[in-house]
Amino acid sequence: MRKSPTLHWASLLILYTLVFLMLYEWLGPISELTGTGHLPLITTFVILCFATNLITIWPAWCNTALKVGFIAFIVFYIHGNLTPSEIPVIFNEFITSVKALLTLHIDNVTDSARTFIFLVLLWMTIYLIHHWLTVRYSIFLFFFMTIFFLASIDTFTEYDATYPLIRVMCIGFFLVGMLFIEKVFVNHHMKPTLLRYIKLMVPLLLMIVVSSAFAYFMPKSEPAVDLPAPIEAINDWVNKQLSPTGKIGYVEDDTRLGGSFELDDTPVFDVWAKDAQYLRVDTKYVYTGKGWERKKGDIYVRSFDYDDRVPLSIKSGPSDDTDIMKINMHKQYQFLAQPYGLRKIESNDKDTNRFYVELDTEKIRPTVDEQRTTLTKYSMRYSPPTYKLSELNKTSMHELQNLDEDFDKYLQLPESLPRRVRALAREITKDETSVYDKTTAIESYFSVNGYRYSRSDVDYPEDNQDYVDQFLFDTKIGYCDNFSTAMVVMLRSQGIPARWVKGFSEGDVVDTNNKTTHFEVTNNNAHSWVEAYMPGVGWMQFEPTIGFSGFNQLEDDTRPENDTQPSADEQTPEAEEEKKEQQQQQEKPEPQQQEPQTDTSKADEEGITWWPWLVGFVVLVVAYGFWRTRKKWIPQYVKTRYASKSTVSIEQAYNDLLKVLAMYGLKKADSETLQQFAKRVDEKLGEHHMKAFVAQYERYIYDPSAEEVQWDKLKESWQYLINKVRG
Repeated sequence: MRKSPTLHWASLLILYTLVFLMLYEWLGPISELTGTGHLPLITTFVILCFATNLITIWPAWCNTALKVGFIAFIVFYIHGNLTPSEIPVIFNEFITSVKALLTLHIDNVTDSARTFIFLVLLWMTIYLIHHWLTVRYSIFLFFFMTIFFLASIDTFTEYDATYPLIRVMCIGFFLVGMLFIEKVFVNHHMKPTLLRYIKLMVPLLLMIVVSSAFAYFMPKSEPAVDLPAPIEAINDWVNKQLSPTGKIGYVEDDTRLGGSFELDDTPVFDVWAKDAQYLRVDTKYVYTGKGWERKKGDIYVRSFDYDDRVPLSIKSGPSDDTDIMKINMHKQYQFLAQPYGLRKIESNDKDTNRFYVELDTEKIRPTVDEQRTTLTKYSMRYSPPTYKLSELNKTSMHELQNLDEDFDKYLQLPESLPRRVRALAREITKDETSVYDKTTAIESYFSVNGYRYSRSDVDYPEDNQDYVDQFLFDTKIGYCDNFSTAMVVMLRSQGIPARWVKGFSEGDVVDTNNKTTHFEVTNNNAHSWVEAYMPGVGWMQFEPTIGFSGFNQLEDDTRPENDTQPSADEQTPEAEEEKKEQQQQQEKPEPQQQEPQTDTSKADEEGITWWPWLVGFVVLVVAYGFWRTRKKWIPQYVKTRYASKSTVSIEQAYNDLLKVLAMYGLKKADSETLQQFAKRVDEKLGEHHMKAFVAQYERYIYDPSAEEVQWDKLKESWQYLINKVRG
């Protein structure tokens, strides 16, 4: 029985509205927890997908083209800022991402490709939901998965899903009830009318409202125990067991430091500047004993525009002695790499975005329409800071006691920090008086006391072990994170404010043109170092990691004018070159490990060229074989499934038979009666088995009690028809 057009569209609109509201409960927390952003744009795409499933006034390929076009617009808007010159960049990113997926280097998949994959998966999910609504008349699986998803993130993350769970329960039960009513109308051949809908839906709605109100107002007890943090435990286990050797590169999550890593020369960005220098990304000051976290609670920012003075705590050099640095990004990082002494970001006529600085980390993020974005090209004007030795020699520990309370966070240490860490720092600095001398004493301690730089054989600390304590006293082996974190912790233990800095060291020289040098910065250049506060001078950067050249920032104004011997920080070009060679030697693998690593790399490169394509070809061949033989194995599968059943529903058996016959080319027309269709099938296949089966099926419609009695008699006709189609 068909509905009236008005009732048909009204019921569909209600069903789609309800399922959209349920799907939106996924999008909200995903956007919040992952920082995806652009939720209104994604929501518009979801509405478009639902609408095109309803609208059938044009061919299906038009709907497909519309959705593909909208996906392209979203990717172009988010990652290309609607700039035509970015189209080749995004296209190249897609090619790079396809190669990364084929070689299982998931970390190298670009953000634009991730956005595309996410939207395609969302499209497929909506199509599956459409199938559940209009064909299966069942949404219980999606309902259950939504509840499970919200309950999981409510339990294991900081997201509060209390009210989303209540909304989903109410929406879900009403949706399940509506679909059950639709199924009743279809299975019992009842004509849907508005009165029948009202009679069936009003009790359902009342039940949901009353039960929800009862559950909401009932008293609730607090949880007996606090649940553990399984996400952190899983991450720890993965770090220790599944991925003991990671890849070097910049990451934002530093809550769990440790473990070995391997080199990765994937380009991150290119730099054109006068001199090589470190590029700062962000700072962190909350040390947990295992790694670094950012402060809890709200994140405060300060916005600025092109050509505005960048609000940073690091001082810059003289305003009349500035240089220009240009950066071309290869990765889709949503931050700027900052040279020390950054004054402003240069603009041009095409620039429309703004910027903000996160006040706790000093990370600079570009934005478009208040959403974080990626700048593929930008120029910065900077003046590198210099520090006079005479002023640094005057820095006293007494002055630190008069600092503002805002500096207290840079003295934070966990209560679990072992006493021997403080004792070692005190022993290192006991003979020094100025803050600067105490800082440089700790900075140089590692290079003369048996510590070794290495990327391999670096362990994670045990559950009851402090990260710094393990490095200082047990292993004495590590890389930049070990050295820089240890220095920050020891400085803080002596009352010197310090913070942990992340960014990139100098890249490799590509070429030099006049006074500008082109550097390529790769994942291998990801680095961490230290900034310590010198009273009366300000924040100053230090490099404790063995093998790294550090900063050329010190002006020794304490020497006589005729004394030309350079100080420690004012190295000659020859000395600077020697330091760089030492750093490169430090970064190279040990000689005995060089040959196996090279062989493995070659083997990997050879495997990359053929095995993913072979696997893909085999999958396609197998899939094609299944498709070509579907008329053989699907009827046999249906027959086998019914052979194992003790009780058979004639209605289900008839519906499965219709599907098998349709695959053979005998599809029941909407205008055909059951007897007319049975007659056409028998004429095609011979015999009268279909007519006999349909006669019993018609009896079942009006006399359901006859179902079990008649199946044994119908089984032979049913199997004959299945076997006939199978050939």
